[in-house]
Order: sequence, then structure tokens, then C-alpha cells
Amino acid sequence: MIFKEISDYREMIEVSALAFSFEKRDRDELEELFEQLVEGGRLLYGTYDGETLVAGCVVYPYRMRLRESAVTMGGIALVCSRQDYRGKGGVRLLLSGTLESMRDLGYPVSVLYPFQRGFYRKYGWEVFDRWQLIKFSPSSIRDFDSGDIDARDMAFPDEESMEFYRCYASSSYNCVLRSKADWRDRLSPVWSSQVAKRVVRFTRKNEVVGLMDYSINLDRKEGSYFHSILTFVSKDEKVRQAMFSYIKSLSHQVNKIHLFGPMNCEIWPYLYDKPDECQLREGSMIRIVDIMKLDGLMLDSPDVKIALKIEDAQCPWNVGGIMLEIRDGVLNLTKIPEEEAQLEIGIGAISTVIGGRESLRRMVELKMARILKDYNGEDIQKCDVFMNEPF
Repeated sequence: MIFKEISDYREMIEVSALAFSFEKRDRDELEELFEQLVEGGRLLYGTYDGETLVAGCVVYPYRMRLRESAVTMGGIALVCSRQDYRGKGGVRLLLSGTLESMRDLGYPVSVLYPFQRGFYRKYGWEVFDRWQLIKFSPSSIRDFDSGDIDARDMAFPDEESMEFYRCYASSSYNCVLRSKADWRDRLSPVWSSQVAKRVVRFTRKNEVVGLMDYSINLDRKEGSYFHSILTFVSKDEKVRQAMFSYIKSLSHQVNKIHLFGPMNCEIWPYLYDKPDECQLREGSMIRIVDIMKLDGLMLDSPDVKIALKIEDAQCPWNVGGIMLEIRDGVLNLTKIPEEEAQLEIGIGAISTVIGGRESLRRMVELKMARILKDYNGEDIQKCDVFMNEPF
């Protein structure tokens, strides 16, 4: 088997449709999705046995906020394989080849949404963000005065709205600094259960001060519609109240709102009663593609200096001794001899630490990092992690 870039996106349609059990009525939408992905500069990679596509995936080139910096991130999606080739190494070759390609393109990290954590842990990914799914009725929202804030529903954001979101994304959580291609992917209905995807711009004195995007979805089981809201950004509290007032006005159209937010998202001040449901969801997994490309990353953590021995079964360029130092909020990485290392740690564990989900000390407690010598509890501070980019 060989790894290479897929030259004809149509090769992916049958493999992915069977792998993910897409309904026949969604096949046309699936083809439109792949066509749009290619037009938007997304990358398709595959493993081949002769001329037969055995396994494939899509890589989204994103600019994502990681800690206090914006980095290039490869979002991996639609990992699929032929059923008659499973267990024969096709996916392993696919992921290894994709990682090497991302390294060549200069991506320091990769993120994916796993169908099974244990599967991707074998290839170096580890837990990253988590978020809340809050379900409530629009009629349960309290009454607020929107004042001088105007709302406009649009099929696609204008340049001022995109710039407003880019400013927010550059300083908040793990947001993607969305390009026009990213917005186009986000607002294109894919499956037959999605009636529409829209964006709402909120302005005050002609200045954009709030933004949300939503999809209208059909619940076939109940025969009703609901709104899913993933982007919900406001400049201040008055804008946030106006945004909830707008959602309340949707009560004649839908009877349920699904709001996706970070762990510190609190909506109780905006509701008469408690939400119908709150779910904790584990989101994506993160992997360092090339650890040395993170040299210079800005992160909010006390100064620390610790020698590490990195293990990585898929990416040999990461293997070996590294001096990790945080000084004045900047990460500095230098190669050192392995025998100087204080801790031995796998690429997945150091990925979740640098990503901000877990602390280095916690990795030691969980035995996901092994003490070699002279470790005195040096640590890297955690941070809030949340990425609202579905891919």
C-alpha cells in the first residue's frame, strides 16, 4: 500500500458513505460537500492498494488560537476506510503519511474529533477541549430591552462581521480565525435534516457588536424543528441580552434551542427557569505534529524549566531530549541529550499539557509521564479550552 494525495475527490464518496452509513438521500449532498472542500483549499489524502482507495481523510488548514498565540492547525476529518481492508494497516499508513505531510506544510499541531478515543491515542492524539450543550425553550428567556441594538439575519457574514469575529477569535479560547472558505463550509447545509444555516449580525450605531450563527434542524423522530447555535459572541452584557431577546423572538418558529458553549458558559441569568437539559460533552483531541515548531509560543504560565524525553511512535522527528522552558510567558524549546531528561513523556501527554487541558504534574500522577531524575513538581499551568469549529 502507498500513501498519496487524492487527485479526484469522487473517490472518497463511496468509501466515506459506506464507512459512516450515510443514508441514500444524503449522497448528493455528500458529493457537493467534497466538491466544496476541494474548492476551499482543503486537502484529501488516501492510502491505495494499486489503484484502489483503501482509506482516506480530509485536512482543513486552519489558523487557530492555541494558548496566547495563533498557530496553523491541521483539522483532520472524515477518516474512513473500506470494510474489506480494515485491520490491514491502511489507516495507520494514512495517519502517518498525513502527519508527515502536515509537517512539510509547517503545521505544528493537529486536531480531530474522535469516533473512539482509544483508537486515536495509539497514534498520538490526546484529549483537548470540552464544552456544554444547553437545551432550552426560546419562550423561557426573560424579557430584555434591546435598546439601540439592531439585528440582521444573513445568509453569509459581511466583511465587518468577519473582522469582528476574527478579533474575537484571536483572543478567545481555541477559536479559528475564519477565512471566507471557513465561513462557507460552516454555513453550507450538508444533510437533509438541516433546513438552513444562517448568521445574525448585531449592530449598535452601525458598529458590529455581536454575532451568532445557527442551523435550523429537523428532528425526524419528534417531527419538530430546533435551532443549534455554535457561535455566540457579544461585545458587552447589553449586547448579550439583545442576542437572547432575538432568540426569544424565534419561539413561533422553533420550540427548542441547542446552545453549544464553553465550560464557563452561564445562561441562568437569561432564563425564567432552569434549562431543559445540560450536557457535558468531550470534544476534540489534539496532537503535536512538530514540537520544535511551537518554539516561541506565547502562553500564560509561571516560569518553568524542565528537561523532557519525548516518545512518538509515528513522528520520529519529535523523538529525543528537549529542554522546555517558559520564561516571561514565552515557550522556548531546545534539543538536548536524552540522558539529561528529568521526565519521559509521550507525544499525546505533552500535547494535552501544551494545549492547556491538563497540567504536567497531573500527567506524572496519572503515570502518563515517567520520572527519570530530579523532578521536583515543576508544572505548566492549565487554561480554558474550547473550540467551536465543527469539521
